[in-house]
Amino acid sequence: MLFGVGDHSGQLPEGAASSHQRLYAELQDQAEVIEQVGLDSMWLSDHHFAEDGYMPSVLVIAAALLGRTERITVATDRLSASLQNPIRLAEDAIALDLLSGGRFVLGLSLCYRDEEFRGYGVDRAIDASRLEAMVPLLRAAFLDQPLRSDGPAFDVPEVRVTPPPFTPGGPKIMIAGDGLEGAVRSARLADMMMIDPTEPWAYVDRAVALYDETRGDHKGPLVLFIYGALSPDGADAAWREVADGFRYMRHTYDRWMGKPPTQELPPAHYRLLLGTPAEVADQAAEYTRRYGDRVHLVLRCNYPGMAHEAVTNQLRLWGEAAAIARSS
Repeated sequence: MLFGVGDHSGQLPEGAASSHQRLYAELQDQAEVIEQVGLDSMWLSDHHFAEDGYMPSVLVIAAALLGRTERITVATDRLSASLQNPIRLAEDAIALDLLSGGRFVLGLSLCYRDEEFRGYGVDRAIDASRLEAMVPLLRAAFLDQPLRSDGPAFDVPEVRVTPPPFTPGGPKIMIAGDGLEGAVRSARLADMMMIDPTEPWAYVDRAVALYDETRGDHKGPLVLFIYGALSPDGADAAWREVADGFRYMRHTYDRWMGKPPTQELPPAHYRLLLGTPAEVADQAAEYTRRYGDRVHLVLRCNYPGMAHEAVTNQLRLWGEAAAIARSS
């Protein structure tokens, strides 16, 4: 099993004693810590036109993080495919693959905020079809084949993208398995499937089974995101480390989705990892028991408003938990 950190969102709550310049500088320092403590990856999520500055330009940030590290994978986890130009995205993904020697993963997802559709001039009704059409265009670019599309999703003239990628076939593509149709889409189009940390065990089991059934094997990589926290003093102390940032994060997503603020925090159905490094390592073992060694477990260690020192402490403790899990 692999162990990562994410997602990194670059949010700055109102009244926070920091700046986005400082957050971005700290993010680069945290990338070095992630590598030093033996973790495997770092994942970035994008949104646009958000009042808290939610990270809108993740590919630029990914380049900076790849430049500060030598071993870990740096990836997008939810790059909104509808808002991208396929030629530009293919060129940028290849550039990151070349810069990193193959350490970049391109994670794509649907979009859901009306502000983003309006701001980019995209019809929400064709969101899913644009994601479906994007992946074959990217694959063609990665294989030095001509891109061409004149369908309703994208109008792309016949072009070839240069230079070729470092990785044969190009960087790996991941798709978020949102809804069971998302699991099928991931199996058909992507190299790996991402599952959101809000999904309960019952959904994950169903989505993985459908993913495997559609693929026709049990070998497809699973990138499973989780919320949680660690403390030498146990689960209650761990939760106190992240409670304020978790509340801000959850209530922001609730507002964007038009839902009332979640009252039960943390929600009982979340697959939280909470406790000491040894306890968290034991909790993480449930993923390999269910799905085997193909799991890439990604824990959020940096909630909005957390101090850099607190985030760094979480990274080090998560690294300890990963080391225990690997040795078990």
